Amino acid sequence: MKKEQIIQGPCTIKVLEGEARIIGIDIRKNDSLTIPSNKTYTIVYDNNTKLEMNCKKLLNNVNLGWDQIVQEIVDTGGVVVLLGNTDSGKTYLANLFTNLATSYLKIIDADVGQSTLFLPTFIAELKPMRKTLNLEELGYDSLEFFGDITPSTNPRLHVQKIVRLYETTPKEKLTVIDTDGWTNGLNSMLHKFELLYTIDPDYIIVFDQKIKDYLPENYRNRAILLKSINLRKSRSERRANRITKYERYFNEANNVKIPSENVLGKPISDILYYAWGEYIQLSDKEPCVGHYISLNLLKGALLGIIENKKVVGAALLVNLKENEITILSRVNKFTGLVLGYISLNDKFQERRIRFRKCKS
Repeated sequence: MKKEQIIQGPCTIKVLEGEARIIGIDIRKNDSLTIPSNKTYTIVYDNNTKLEMNCKKLLNNVNLGWDQIVQEIVDTGGVVVLLGNTDSGKTYLANLFTNLATSYLKIIDADVGQSTLFLPTFIAELKPMRKTLNLEELGYDSLEFFGDITPSTNPRLHVQKIVRLYETTPKEKLTVIDTDGWTNGLNSMLHKFELLYTIDPDYIIVFDQKIKDYLPENYRNRAILLKSINLRKSRSERRANRITKYERYFNEANNVKIPSENVLGKPISDILYYAWGEYIQLSDKEPCVGHYISLNLLKGALLGIIENKKVVGAALLVNLKENEITILSRVNKFTGLVLGYISLNDKFQERRIRFRKCKS
């Protein structure tokens, strides 16, 4: 019988006798493993295993059994969709899949609010090349830009972006799709149903009995209900996590100057542009033509970078003149930019860009 404990770093674990496993990484006799600060993991070990560790123990004898279930799926292969509320354990499970199937796995991180592989508002795909305690260290291979931190803005577009990455990236024996935590209400479940009908996965892993009960009967038979643990982050903690990601990414970016029409279309004046068959006005002064966007919110807008019809990175709009825009980007060569719904202030805090139709 395996024992399981939930521990939190920072700490070091050393195996004195026997062996242990953390998120699919084996620790054998005389081996040590360092757990980063504030990271939480499940350690699995036998009765005869002797450990030396200074970790904070959050829960003893939890008996989750995640390792065994994941190993069985890894052995058979197929397509897995993870469904659950925010902080239910989906990303942890994706990390476990990574470490148990590193050489033949594809991960799609579709959680645009709590992204792991790239920045919030993006969907990312990765074929991992090594085991890790933290998926964020592995980066990404391919991207799609959704433009918001919740799929509720445009559920169908969100599904389309996931499917595009699923279909256009190389196939692997095992594919794991880590979805968002939007699960409350009819629209959220319709969003998940559309994803399931389109992808048609072999396995659906859920962390909540209610979600399993809501599934259509033909997919309910493919669902595996896992025990979950209530170790949820607060809304402020999740927001702080996103700020850290933005800050880390853009602090290593450079200023790039581009023509303003690359984002807003053809300039008519210093406050009026023409794009997509519509006028865009950056001032709410009357008369207003077409659609109005606040200039203050437009500065700081989060952008997707396009090169050869593919999303290759992120940019931040930092300044706007009549014919020229300055962006902050790690990518210097690109053919286009896509504007989303999220803007960041000078502290990398999110604001929502609102497009308001002018009064006729």
